[in-house]
Amino acid sequence: MEKKTLLAIIISISILLIWDLFVIRPNQDNTPQEVTEQQEIGNQASASPTVVLPAPVSTPAPAGQEQTITLETPLYRATWDTKGGRLVSVKLKKYQESMEPEAPLVELIKTPMPTLSLNDQFSDENLMYQVTRPATSSTEDTPLELIMSAQAAQGLVLHKIYTLDPNTYTIGYTTAIENTTSEGMALNVSLKVNEIYPVDEKGSSYTFEGPVLLNGKRLEEFKTSKVKKTGAYREFPGEINWFGFEDKYFLKALIAKDPQETMLRIKRIDEQTVELNYGALAADIAPGSRYSRDFLIFAGPKELETLKESGYGLKKALDFGFFDIIAKPMLVSMNWIYSFTNSYGWSIILLTIIIKILLYPLTLKSFTSMKGLQKIQPLMKELQEQYKDDKQKLNQEMMKLYSEHKINPMGGCLPMLLQIPILFALYRVFYSAIELRHTSFYIFGTWLPDLSAKDPYYITPILMGLSQFVMQKMTPTTGDPTQQKIMLFMPVFFTVLFLNFPSGLVIYWLVSNTLSIAQQAYINRKHT
Repeated sequence: MEKKTLLAIIISISILLIWDLFVIRPNQDNTPQEVTEQQEIGNQASASPTVVLPAPVSTPAPAGQEQTITLETPLYRATWDTKGGRLVSVKLKKYQESMEPEAPLVELIKTPMPTLSLNDQFSDENLMYQVTRPATSSTEDTPLELIMSAQAAQGLVLHKIYTLDPNTYTIGYTTAIENTTSEGMALNVSLKVNEIYPVDEKGSSYTFEGPVLLNGKRLEEFKTSKVKKTGAYREFPGEINWFGFEDKYFLKALIAKDPQETMLRIKRIDEQTVELNYGALAADIAPGSRYSRDFLIFAGPKELETLKESGYGLKKALDFGFFDIIAKPMLVSMNWIYSFTNSYGWSIILLTIIIKILLYPLTLKSFTSMKGLQKIQPLMKELQEQYKDDKQKLNQEMMKLYSEHKINPMGGCLPMLLQIPILFALYRVFYSAIELRHTSFYIFGTWLPDLSAKDPYYITPILMGLSQFVMQKMTPTTGDPTQQKIMLFMPVFFTVLFLNFPSGLVIYWLVSNTLSIAQQAYINRKHT
């Protein structure tokens, strides 16, 4: 039974190593198969013909000189280009690229979005829009509105209306198509959003970066490695609530206020760029009327409360994988404690104390079980010698011995097995939660500059290893001398393992070990 306990611990640690190497859960294999550009052309040829647009205007609008418009709120600085009427930059005022004082602000949008396409015949990316607002404006408490208009063809006017809320990371976006002719128009409307993902770029090995969408209630994270050839694409039919691009800490997404059954196509348009094509949406526009659809553009941090307040299922973008059900409550608890301490370092310490208190009954039960096993070890050896040639009889007698002394042989490893899922969940939280990004812990100076990154001086992993050794020496042992020597190697193993872990996670394990030592000393004194 001691060997089983040892094996359980080793397996748990092995799983932790594998989790560290493959922290990104793989995408489901039931995504559509890759389709090539040649197949796409064949599909288009067999599709029903669409209405031909009126002839595009030959020149831009008279006042169509290209210019940029910059609007600012307390949260971000957004810039539009009148060529294409698209958002070309969003810089977040509360987040910098690094911890250097003069580091640039995080810029989420670097490629123009969104591009409007009609019947796959016309794109507004080169169309010059007119605006009436000054080139720069800012607001602290009232919404800002930016209206951009352009004539795409005779009798066909496009409008793009952006509304900035100073209190959120969402920008209202309405696309409107006006028919000024005396005849009806039947159009298919698509919206396109691009991002730079070079074919030869490996990307992060530890977290997902790339296209993401909410299809109904299901979050889809799509690896760009699945569309390596120019022209290759995948299609996701369904009720697309929102779609966009995400990285470890940030998300930019286009949200449908009134989602409907449609298609999102993820396509590689060249060796550098991946395109998200949302549509086509049917628009039947009567003479003298207009068609419009309302969206929201989210460009901000993947912060749980921010995503929740934005609505539309955006909170699903913060996904901690298999252990999400444990990780989310841990994150909520840590943030709640932070509201009192104003320090995430102390929040982690207090969260650890709370977890240890909740697990104390199991710890006590584990100690009692291991103490009991230690007492009956001579009897166990006698049985092993007596029935060494009859394993079935040996197992029966061992179970009888456990029953007589009221001992649960698996009770000793239960707390360790329970801590493994918690450890996995906290790893994901401390590595991916934006709350800990660039967050220092001011204790013993500033040797923990970033709780989401490793300890650059390796002080906490070494202290953690020492605490692991002390705790192990205090724990009752029931194995043979060889097993005990193997167990003494475990602190070294843990120390090496934790060297590159987020320092917030190392603090958790260090404090947990320290509390375990205190608990063990108390229990030893009480049961001596």
